Amino acid sequence: MKLMPRRGEMQEEAKEKKKRTKGDIASLVILIVLAVILVPIFAINLTLVIKGSIDPDVPPDVFGVAPMAVTTGSMDGDEADSFAEGALIFVRILDEEEKQALQEGDIVTFRTNGAYVTHRIVTVNTVDGAVVSVTTKGDANSANDGAILLENVVGLCTGSVAGMGDFAMFLQTPVGIVVVIGIPVLLYIAYDVTRITLINRRIKAAEAAKQAEKESEKDEEIRRLRELLAEKDGEAEQAEGEKSAERSSDSGEEAAEEGAPQRAPQGAAEGDPPEGTEESAPPAEK
Repeated sequence: MKLMPRRGEMQEEAKEKKKRTKGDIASLVILIVLAVILVPIFAINLTLVIKGSIDPDVPPDVFGVAPMAVTTGSMDGDEADSFAEGALIFVRILDEEEKQALQEGDIVTFRTNGAYVTHRIVTVNTVDGAVVSVTTKGDANSANDGAILLENVVGLCTGSVAGMGDFAMFLQTPVGIVVVIGIPVLLYIAYDVTRITLINRRIKAAEAAKQAEKESEKDEEIRRLRELLAEKDGEAEQAEGEKSAERSSDSGEEAAEEGAPQRAPQGAAEGDPPEGTEESAPPAEK
């Protein structure tokens, strides 16, 4: 006997499927967000590390822009584009033609004594109309840096983000890579494993409840059929009993009729011999 699923069971299955779908969507969204954030960070960081190892004399860049951390407060001034220690600045690497277009007020990064310095141009020095050097000064400094040969100028500062320099430097360390990239990935894996485990538990619990309900329904159906069969057997026994009683009654009536005396025909005198017999007279006296 096959039991059809009830409407309530179908609704529960639909709800469970909807929950699983929502969980899958949430997991996919989290994965996409992590990928959008972490993959570029990892790719940029790896590129900077590799380029910095290949050519230490040139700041490593990504698509022509070198992110650099500010380690001093020499540019912590009152200008709109000044920046403080710990900021992250973005330096666009310049070619020779672009260097000729430099002007006073530009913030440039240059090499000096094996280090990179980013200060503001206060004077552009030219010879025969060509820029040969620039004089720079930190916004927070009182004295100029002196003339910086154009060949030592690396790039032009195009923007800054306060407080992100230390974080950028931390990202380039093995610990930073593990913390910023490894931990979020591990957390996502733990979340997804937990989510799948809970879903499997709910599925197993629902299946067990459904199986128990089916068994209960089967037992109830079997009990009902047994009651129905017992009822039919009772009716059959009752009918058989009634038939037996009827047969016994008929047999008793027949026996009573056979044992009863026969009555004389109406009109015959008492003491008359039965019809068909001759009455004999005693012999006459001689």
